[in-house]
Amino acid sequence: MSVARVCIDSELPHLDRPFDYEVPEKLAGTVDVGSRVRVRFAGRLVNGVVVSTAGGSDFEGRLSPIHSSSAVPSFTAEAIAFAGQVARRYGGGLWDVLRLMAPPRVAGVEKRDWSTVEHDEQAFREAYATLAPAAEAVSLPAAVASGARIVWEAVPDPALRHGLPVEALLAPAAEVAARGLTSIVILPDARALAAAADALTRAGLARWTSRSGGHFTVLHADDGPAVRFGSYLAAMHGHARIVLGTRPAAMQPVPNLGLLVMWDEASTVYEDPHAPYPHARTVAAMRADEAGAGVLLAGYAPSVEAMALVAHGWAERAAVPRADVRVATPLVTIIDDERREAEGASGWHWMPGQVWRRARAALEDGPVGIVVPRAGYVRATACARCGEWASCTSCGGPLRKESAVATLHCADCGADHPHWHCAECGSPATKQLRQGVERIAEQVRAMAGSVPVTLSAGAVGTVADGEVTEGIVVATPAALPAVTGGYARIVIVGAEVPAGGALGAELQAMRWWLSIAALARPRGAGGEVIAVGELPPVVREALVGWNAAEAAWDAYGERADLALPPYRRAIRLWGETPVLTLALSETVEGERLERHRDVAVVEAKGGVILLVTRRATQSVVDTLRRRQQEFSKAGDGELRMRVDAPLDPVS
Repeated sequence: MSVARVCIDSELPHLDRPFDYEVPEKLAGTVDVGSRVRVRFAGRLVNGVVVSTAGGSDFEGRLSPIHSSSAVPSFTAEAIAFAGQVARRYGGGLWDVLRLMAPPRVAGVEKRDWSTVEHDEQAFREAYATLAPAAEAVSLPAAVASGARIVWEAVPDPALRHGLPVEALLAPAAEVAARGLTSIVILPDARALAAAADALTRAGLARWTSRSGGHFTVLHADDGPAVRFGSYLAAMHGHARIVLGTRPAAMQPVPNLGLLVMWDEASTVYEDPHAPYPHARTVAAMRADEAGAGVLLAGYAPSVEAMALVAHGWAERAAVPRADVRVATPLVTIIDDERREAEGASGWHWMPGQVWRRARAALEDGPVGIVVPRAGYVRATACARCGEWASCTSCGGPLRKESAVATLHCADCGADHPHWHCAECGSPATKQLRQGVERIAEQVRAMAGSVPVTLSAGAVGTVADGEVTEGIVVATPAALPAVTGGYARIVIVGAEVPAGGALGAELQAMRWWLSIAALARPRGAGGEVIAVGELPPVVREALVGWNAAEAAWDAYGERADLALPPYRRAIRLWGETPVLTLALSETVEGERLERHRDVAVVEAKGGVILLVTRRATQSVVDTLRRRQQEFSKAGDGELRMRVDAPLDPVS
């Protein structure tokens, strides 16, 4: 009897183990390791994945047969084993990781012949020859293509086509592909994916399609289920040697992995919002360890977690020589409160007079960008007479407006307030406190006269790179499009550190504003970025000197002194008080968790956070996972766990 061991789709921790099923004769030639199947469990049909096969079973009863199976496997045996490693590291279930690894299957796509693999070696060599000069121009370490692990503080694309040095990032990927290995390039969003695909196409490589094949695949949900699943299978079977994708690409199964490239690794988009909440950077590092592949973690502002990899000796730190940095980057000017005060009344306008005059003058040389960190129209209002904040009478939330003629409504509960009056003085008049990008764009159009003004924001539509050739672009930070040759001047309105002061807020501010600055021309060509706002000294220095990596390195040293992540790892636990008490009474290496020498217990909203030394973390996670499964099996309560959890308060 042929037996398949199946991981089933279940949220219950105690069911996170394989179950034996009989492979019926009609599916004998179809079911294999990695096949997606439908099986009967607890009286209903559920989804599952075959994790192994055997000639018999230790189960003494009668095995249920597999109901149906995919035509081809969706996972390799190696991918399933790696998914198990990720699940263990994050204290989660295997099914949850497999669900994140592969897109939903499309039966029609599976009918294609996936066995034939042909590669045009010459095309990859020619592509590398085309891309290599871009890597040399920005001093990208060549060793990354030979297996080195590099954390690289980047400088802008010399060609100024996009907001990232895309040709430089792709050069080692093409070099590795020319040697018969696979490269995975992980990018934060659709704009970066389009830039990378465009660069590879210009280098002579073709995107893979089900009809014509190709040299590289693009993995993105916007392509639709059939294209997305087809690209996934093509990468898994080695039909394309360069894989471009967003966060899920970090787990994409591929043969002969040789290199992982991750751009803007400090971006929060790489943290998966679904259990067990793996981070693409960590997944990439685990894959590199397993495959012996090279890793390039790149960005204008490396994360403190990347610097931790350097401090632990896992990766090397690389940067562009300082003289070259100055040549490649724009001049950055900070207009702080002192300079605004010196200008007088006009200095306190959202666009100080001196800044507007310099922006208007730069229009003679090329497009000008105005970046507004707030979306929408008006994010907050106040009484025009006494200055009291306008708040909702039902919940106390701030009142905002979505357009010039819109009614005030609550940002929290959504209640409309067409007849609002100030609770302090009774006045019905309001003034705008926090203007969003749409309101700022209205004012810029009035100020600019005949100069064309383009608005780019998520709510109204983002403008593609290269589409704007003149005038002013008003945009939110992530929606500012690149322009050919770079912006003559960029003004950041309300430059600040994210509200709340969470751990790492200053580093995130550096990343935001340096990513914007990368779209301006170099200072030698007259490029300038003007940031209007009060910024902490460490952020000012990073922006003006383009040395955010040094700030991240210093931040890691400070956190190490305070025993904070990433020096230690954070494990967040939620549950009822009796559940948490029992969990913390578990023993690891003979010591109770609540008194363990390697564990610090910190009270948090709805539970606790354990700050654990890296040496002891896996043992602690394994222990808590076993306790979680015991609670689940007995029905005595629910223990929720998140490994590498953020320290800021969450519900």
